[in-house]
Amino acid sequence: MKRNMMAVFYIIIFGIVLLLAYIRLVPDHTDMLHKDPQTAASTGKPNEYRFTSTVFDITADELIRLTDGFVQTQTRVTRIAGGADTRMITYVQRSALMGYPDYITIKAVTSGVDQSKLVIFSRSRFGYSDLGVNKMRIDRWVSIISGIIAGR
Repeated sequence: MKRNMMAVFYIIIFGIVLLLAYIRLVPDHTDMLHKDPQTAASTGKPNEYRFTSTVFDITADELIRLTDGFVQTQTRVTRIAGGADTRMITYVQRSALMGYPDYITIKAVTSGVDQSKLVIFSRSRFGYSDLGVNKMRIDRWVSIISGIIAGR
């Protein structure tokens, strides 16, 4: 009996280790993730956040370069698709403890002469709820980017 309990315990621990390894090592399917944030399909889950900024007095090319420069200074963020030349970039940011991936696609859209705005779609890969993490991240990033632009 005691031996069976230990075997079950080890099987459970092994399963947890495999799950954690999968979460950390799962490949980023950029063909599925790097989609226009204005039209990308929504899962309807509360673990995603779509945002359109106010209009900035800066060209879309300048805005995406400035945004990319800022985002790449954030911890645990990696650019996985796109670039400033296409005005659309997708990043992955992993949580500190478990390494859960969140995907953030940012697009700079022209809104007038020397004016543009950001359209952002941030979503979690796993789970149902992210406890508002995607919204808090994007609100914080846009606030900082707005400050950088205002200080130019």
